[in-house]
Order: sequence, then structure tokens, then C-alpha cells
Amino acid sequence: MTQKMGAKGQVVPFIRWLSANARILVDLEGRPMERYAVMLQLRIEGNWQTIRLLDNAHEDHDMHRYTGSEKQPAERFSEGAANDVVPQAIRYLTDHWEAIAESWKN
Repeated sequence: MTQKMGAKGQVVPFIRWLSANARILVDLEGRPMERYAVMLQLRIEGNWQTIRLLDNAHEDHDMHRYTGSEKQPAERFSEGAANDVVPQAIRYLTDHWEAIAESWKN
């Protein structure tokens, strides 16, 4: 996983590949980091579908499950600084992605 800086000093999204058809997409905003979204995505019929989202879009560190393509209400994921929670979110999805994918498919 590598991060690249955009033209205005923003960190551009980066990908952690889990398999040919599964990835974690990480989008970070701000320096220092203020907002983030960590998404588990599966390739479905050639398109990337988010099936689990961890973010702080509404100040709290939340997790959203998906039913099909519909995002479900937020559940609390963690407490703490974004710099600490993002690695936790990536680790959680890396460790559990296969079970999450199976649950989403059923």
C-alpha cells in the first residue's frame, strides 16, 4: 500500500488488494487527516460494489453494512483519533473480508 499526494496536498485514494475480485479502497482527506472512508469492495459483474464502509463522515467512527447496494444505518466502530482508527479499520476488513463477503452474498 502506498499513498500519493494530489496536486493540492490531498492524499489520493489507495487500494489494498485482497484477491482479484476483492479490495479495500481507502480515501483520506486533510493534512492532518480529518475525514476518511475505508471500503471493502467486491467486483460484481465487472463493477466494484462497496459491501462494508467504515468512516467518520458524521464525526463518529462508524461502520455501515450493505444489503445489496443499499447502505444500512451506522453502527459505532471505534473511538479515538482518525490516525489510530484508520489502521484498525483496514486491519478489521483485511482479517474478516471473506466472512463479510459471504454474509453479504447470502
